[in-house]
Amino acid sequence: MELHERIVKLLTSSNVFLISTIDKRGFPTVIAVSEPLWREGLLKLQFYLDGNGETIRNIQKNPNGSVCCYEEIRHESLLMKGKFSITPIDSIDSVESKLSPYQKELNHKNPVVVTFDTWTAKIHIDKQTRDIIV
Repeated sequence: MELHERIVKLLTSSNVFLISTIDKRGFPTVIAVSEPLWREGLLKLQFYLDGNGETIRNIQKNPNGSVCCYEEIRHESLLMKGKFSITPIDSIDSVESKLSPYQKELNHKNPVVVTFDTWTAKIHIDKQTRDIIV
């Protein structure tokens, strides 16, 4: 299987993604989130988050961050570094069809869509880590 296919498989099979932002003291803060609402390969991913959370405050101060997904059984992972941006959701109806049952239960009072634009990435497969130039 070629590298591109392995990346796509990893992105589509991962149920949990780790989002890392930089907090007000300069330390990384990581949260686990559900799979993206939408994605364009590994170049752009969109996540559903609480607009009142620390992650959003961190992005407002510093848009740099990373997103990671993994496949535990095969010991494969994909780490993407890039920039986050925030889009308020005017109506939950606009994204409700894309939400998982768990995300619907969250019932965020201030839901937002966070878009991640990938600048660079690394994949760990076959017991090796490879840089991916985006």
